Amino acid sequence: MSPPTRVSSGAQKNRVDPPQIDPASLWAALSQTKGVGVSITDSEGRLLFVNDTAKVLFSESVDVDYQGKFIRDFHSAEYVTERLAMIARVLAEERPLAMRHIYRGKKIHSTVWPIRDAKPPFSRVVVISRGESGHDHGGVPETAELIDTEFIDLGPLNALTRREVEVAVLLGHGMSVPRVATLLHRSPKTIQRHKDSISKKLDVHGQAELVAIITEMGLELDDAKLKRLPPS
Repeated sequence: MSPPTRVSSGAQKNRVDPPQIDPASLWAALSQTKGVGVSITDSEGRLLFVNDTAKVLFSESVDVDYQGKFIRDFHSAEYVTERLAMIARVLAEERPLAMRHIYRGKKIHSTVWPIRDAKPPFSRVVVISRGESGHDHGGVPETAELIDTEFIDLGPLNALTRREVEVAVLLGHGMSVPRVATLLHRSPKTIQRHKDSISKKLDVHGQAELVAIITEMGLELDDAKLKRLPPS
C-alpha cells in the first residue's frame, strides 16, 4: 500500500474546499442579484436562460421572449460569430474567458464560464455580465483570460464618423481644441468644425456634456478603430 500523501501546511492553508450548498439556492442568489446579468447558452448559441438584467443590457427591454431562440435571432452576424467562437474556446479549454465591450452605447463586462454538466451534452456555458461606467477596469476573475473584441456598437454615437469619434473621445477626456489638433495632426479650425458637427449630431451643449457622455461609456481613442456592428 502506498503511503498517504502528505500535504504541506502552506497548501492546506491555501486550499478552499467548496461548501455543501443547495444548488437551487446558489442559482437563485446569482440569477436574482440586481445588476448582474446571467444567461445560459450552448455551443450552437441556443438561449436556455436569460435573466432580466441580461435582457436589459443586451436588448434594452425585459419584454424579450428568448424561449426556443438563438443568439442570432437578436444580434448581427458579426456579433454572433465572435460570441460563438468565444463559447467554443471556453468549452474546448474548460476555462473562463472575459471580454469588455461597448454594446448599444453601454460598457459591458462579460465572463463566459464552462458549465460542469453531470451528464451529456457538455456543451453549455453561463455568461455573467454587468454594466460598467467610466474607466473601470476591475472585475475580471483571476482565472479568466481577458480577450479583445473586434467590434463596437456606439449606440447614439453611431451617428458620428470615425474621425468625429476620435475628436469626441479626446475632447471627452478634457483636452482643448488646440491639443486635439496637435494629437490628430489637424488644424484647430478642422477640429473645431468636427466639434460643432459632434455637438449638433449628439445635441450636446458645451464640452462638459460631451465629457459626461464619453466618461460614462469609458471610451478610449483606440475604440474608434473597432469595426462598427450593424443595427441588429
